[in-house]
Amino acid sequence: MKNWMKSLLIKLLTIILVFTVLFFVVDKIIMPYIVSADEYQVPNVVGLHKNEAVEIIKNSKLEPIISRSRYDELYPKDHVIFQNPRPNTAVKAGRKIYLTVSGGLQKVQMPFLINKSVRDARITLERMGLQVDTLIEVESELPVGTIAGQEYTEGESIPVGTKIKLKVSIGPQIGKVRVPRLIGKSLSEAEAILKRNSLRIGFKTYIHSSNYLPNTVVDQQPSENSLVSVGDSVNVVLIQN
Repeated sequence: MKNWMKSLLIKLLTIILVFTVLFFVVDKIIMPYIVSADEYQVPNVVGLHKNEAVEIIKNSKLEPIISRSRYDELYPKDHVIFQNPRPNTAVKAGRKIYLTVSGGLQKVQMPFLINKSVRDARITLERMGLQVDTLIEVESELPVGTIAGQEYTEGESIPVGTKIKLKVSIGPQIGKVRVPRLIGKSLSEAEAILKRNSLRIGFKTYIHSSNYLPNTVVDQQPSENSLVSVGDSVNVVLIQN
């Protein structure tokens, strides 16, 4: 029994001694070293290009860490928009300085809006973070009130928030018609088609060919779907008899 008590007492004394030594080491050696370590001011690198910011931080005996990138409207791409710790904070040598870098303006691809209603075009743009800037009325063969033109072409990369100019159809120009297709028709058929469209036959040019019947139209000017004034003439190339 006495041996057991003696063994326990020795263990307790050993533990107390170890803790005493540890306390002395921490209090007299480690803590004074930490407290006396040189302090450095965190430089202000917000707004600088990330490469320049990294060099400045390294030269300040600190460790730069580019932690993340995010889209930002105020700072150009690859420029620092936030740092932690903040500028002018006193820190120990080797402290990690976390940098958030701008990814630039977020961009989207321009959608195709032609022939959409103004309402549908507006909704499409707003869903993509874009806006309608100006609606310009233009004469067009497209239905009245539909988009007849867009400022940016389909698929073009543009920043989120861009305001887009759109052209809106007010219908075709008064007194204008589209030229019908005459190629492959006989002269009499071509004349009848043009008459129904308030147009007429213009100059007739004849060529030789064994592939078509005589008086067949093989070319025309203006071409099919051209927009011309009511009463205009269409020149044709015919096969000679």
